[in-house]
Amino acid sequence: MRRVLRESIRVGMTLAQPVYGFNGQVILNSGVELTEFHISKIAELDVKYIYVEGEAQLIDPNDVAAQNAKNEIVLAAHQALDEIRVGKYVQTDIIKGKVLTLLDECCMHKEIQPLFTAMQNCNDYLFNHAVCGYFFAMMLGMSCGIEGHRLRDLGLGALLRDVGMITISRDILNKPGSLTPEEMAIVKLHTEKGFEILQRNPEISLASANCALQHHERYDGSGYPRGARESSIHEFAQMTALADVYSSMTANTPYRKALSVYDTLAIIAKTGAAYFNPELVKTFISNVAIFPLGAVVRLNNQAIGIVNDYEDELRTKPVVNITKNASGERINQTVTIDLETNPALYIAEVS
Repeated sequence: MRRVLRESIRVGMTLAQPVYGFNGQVILNSGVELTEFHISKIAELDVKYIYVEGEAQLIDPNDVAAQNAKNEIVLAAHQALDEIRVGKYVQTDIIKGKVLTLLDECCMHKEIQPLFTAMQNCNDYLFNHAVCGYFFAMMLGMSCGIEGHRLRDLGLGALLRDVGMITISRDILNKPGSLTPEEMAIVKLHTEKGFEILQRNPEISLASANCALQHHERYDGSGYPRGARESSIHEFAQMTALADVYSSMTANTPYRKALSVYDTLAIIAKTGAAYFNPELVKTFISNVAIFPLGAVVRLNNQAIGIVNDYEDELRTKPVVNITKNASGERINQTVTIDLETNPALYIAEVS
């Protein structure tokens, strides 16, 4: 299967994916061999591209430099995913294979590969942050029933959401201290710069490019670059924004230490209605088991216990059966850990 821009569509091509009308109805189904009439109908619908049967343009197997670059990118992505260390919080085995397969497919495209390389060369954090956000956006997309080429578009958009950063001065990107207001304004341009870069690439859809443009927009209109709100933010960009924030908050940076998964999701749950689509927040949190049932945990007061229930639908308030107190003595006590009402007590470690 390969993607063909509207101006390159020819009679005799066979559709690999349906063509949809303005109301979401199928106009032309997969398997249709295109005629002049079909092509004129596609033009009337203002369809930018279609998917047809046939092989996509991949890296030339004789291009050793391109093959080596592709292998290095995929290896780095594997390592970045391993460094996320979400195994105890997310059912990674269920989707990790599919996520990496799609990533490998993306890296095989000669037109897209230089963008990955440029991000990787910018700095390690940028690339690892890209892969981490990609992973969680894909997790969210799969949970929302997104499949096929739409899932690929979401993944590609999430992975390349920060590609505009490659246009920002390294002095600003790698500055050890706080940025000045002027420098921050320059950094914020990465959303529009990224959109422009992705739009110039025929292998990248508008939906993917919108992830770069809108991943800092917020549901209440408080984001940038355009102050878009609610449904005016593309659904893929909404998912990418949520994954981007989660990835940022749970990563160590030169400016601050990573927040725990518990603290991060508690903050997202509390502010989610303002910044993100509330339904996406619920779906996201339901997939990230902060403290899985049966997990052995150590509280900040050194008591040991087992998670056996939750006090809320989003599972941010675990009920813990304490089995040992701070002195190591066996006890039987049930405690509900609620960050909002009992901030002095929290789970410090999950084993």
